[in-house]
Amino acid sequence: MLCCLNTACRSPSVPNGTKYCPNCGVPLVVLRNRYCPIEPLGGGGFGKTYSAEDIDKLNEKCVIKQFAPQVQGTAGIQKATELFEQEARRLQQLGEHPQIPTLLAYFKEDNRLYLVQQFIDGQNLLQELQQQGLFSEEKIRILLRDLLNILLVVHSSKVIHRDIKPENIIKRGDGKLVLIDFGASKQVTQTVITGQGTMIGSLGYASLEQMHGGEAYPASDLFSLGATCFHLLSGIHPWELWKSQGYGWVRNWRQHLQQPVSEELARIIDKLLKEDKEQRYQSTREVLEDLNIQPKEPVPTVKPVGITQPTQSLALRIISIPKLFIILPVIMFIGVGVLYLQERGRNAETIKSQGIEQPSPETTETATEQPSPETIETATEQLSPATYNNRGLEKYNKKDYRGAIEDYSQAIKINPNYAIAYYNRGLARYYLGENQIAIQDYSQAIKLNPRYTNAYFNRGLARYNSGQNQAAIEDYSQAIKFDPNYTDAYYNRGLARYALGDNQAAVEDYSQAIKFEPNNSNAYTGRGLARYVLGDNQAAIEDYNRAIKLDPNNSKAYYNRGLARYTLGDNQTAIEDYNKAIQIDPNYASAYFNRGLARSVLGNKQTAIQDYRKAADLYKQQGQQTDSQNALNRVQELQKAP
Repeated sequence: MLCCLNTACRSPSVPNGTKYCPNCGVPLVVLRNRYCPIEPLGGGGFGKTYSAEDIDKLNEKCVIKQFAPQVQGTAGIQKATELFEQEARRLQQLGEHPQIPTLLAYFKEDNRLYLVQQFIDGQNLLQELQQQGLFSEEKIRILLRDLLNILLVVHSSKVIHRDIKPENIIKRGDGKLVLIDFGASKQVTQTVITGQGTMIGSLGYASLEQMHGGEAYPASDLFSLGATCFHLLSGIHPWELWKSQGYGWVRNWRQHLQQPVSEELARIIDKLLKEDKEQRYQSTREVLEDLNIQPKEPVPTVKPVGITQPTQSLALRIISIPKLFIILPVIMFIGVGVLYLQERGRNAETIKSQGIEQPSPETTETATEQPSPETIETATEQLSPATYNNRGLEKYNKKDYRGAIEDYSQAIKINPNYAIAYYNRGLARYYLGENQIAIQDYSQAIKLNPRYTNAYFNRGLARYNSGQNQAAIEDYSQAIKFDPNYTDAYYNRGLARYALGDNQAAVEDYSQAIKFEPNNSNAYTGRGLARYVLGDNQAAIEDYNRAIKLDPNNSKAYYNRGLARYTLGDNQTAIEDYNKAIQIDPNYASAYFNRGLARSVLGNKQTAIQDYRKAADLYKQQGQQTDSQNALNRVQELQKAP
């Protein structure tokens, strides 16, 4: 299907092969013989937007923005043109952020300007409000956390968005928010003034300084964010109140809520909505601090592509009635969009030799007030809960997780207070990827035994895998409270804190894990990456050195050391590290890509092209289409270079 790009046409979609629009007679076109407009999405003051398909990328969805300003006069058109081009520049500048659309193309065709950007699959927050009703306080806090961390990057790049509102915030399928429409954004190298009486933004969401004279500051975006929160909490468009009260509505916004919010959140929204910008929050960091959220530091503008996450040691503990607790750790390696799994087996004797006491089954049975297996078997001819539990354990060890769940469920049916069976059923469900149900089982085990250390730990794992990092941290902290020497709890709490951007706290946790387990290669690798993000490259390299000494086959440590050395400008040694990572893991796509980056900096054009091509092939095989295309783009850039 194609649709007409004539701005005066209602642009109906027509079948492919049609040469002229049946409505207005204007020729139908595929822009650059690549971008196929499908249907109009809407329009604003500066243009129209169309859903589209990229023919060169197997009809991948994208968005076309056409410059069609609804303004008069040379000055007005000039200003609109400037803003449209500005949006393209801002997307190019900020598009590396995963929650800002990527610029795909910017060009002129048939005397019109076009911008093509990444398609975000989801609905905007206004649509969510209309379909699901008023936002709860919890949803507003999630909104603030996501948007403030995006704005931290935007403002650190000297850009003001100037049109934050529910329609410009899209929730993706993974629940993450994406900030769109940078058409009104502006560099903040100086005070922004668009001209006396000119306002850029949306009525009701725009701050006083934007409405009167067009001035805009980071605090102006924060006012718009506060107005957005109000709209989603109350269902009332702030413009409706502004028409009768002017900016007076910001002083009594609470009275319009159907359900009150906590005093803490109300005070934060109060300060976001201050009419006087000097009394308002001056930075996103200030708001995050009041929300007790650790800011995620902006990613440096010059960086290697594809920085890996630290190796994740997700140690799972499973309980057997006739034996000591068996610890079955799983190591999860997170690379660029790929999950690497490797088992690190440690038997009970190894754990014991490291000084970590394992509670005996009798202790657990007493804590949960379970009769001993002998008592149950003597009293009845049927299988005891303990027998079902142990039979489930045998199936679990054979990876028959469904069969194990059936046996654990039977044990629970006979004895609804059997905490161990809930715990083990949660573990089997965890391995099946059923994290939410696993959390319920661990919670029941904790309810029956409030000091159930391993249940707290494993619930933390399930919550971490579900993206509930703060809740995971609370569980790991509880596990540490009951077992101060719980090495894996410190390590995994470090992972969760790293995921939340609290890198300094992550370093402290990794250090504690290293204190209790000096030969933990993964803890050194994780601490190295946290230090790398904090800008302490030399300390990061020392950690990677230690990780490599402990585990010479730790490809992640070589790779990450290469990143740190690259950042320090030591490209040749960075290449040596990437070589080693590739030697250990020949399918390490990111190592090829970053080796190409280092080689291109050194002027080794042909070898860099080979690396990018290899990376593109591997990324494609691994289903990472965006990264694959990025690598191919690098090839094209080098081929065009003199």
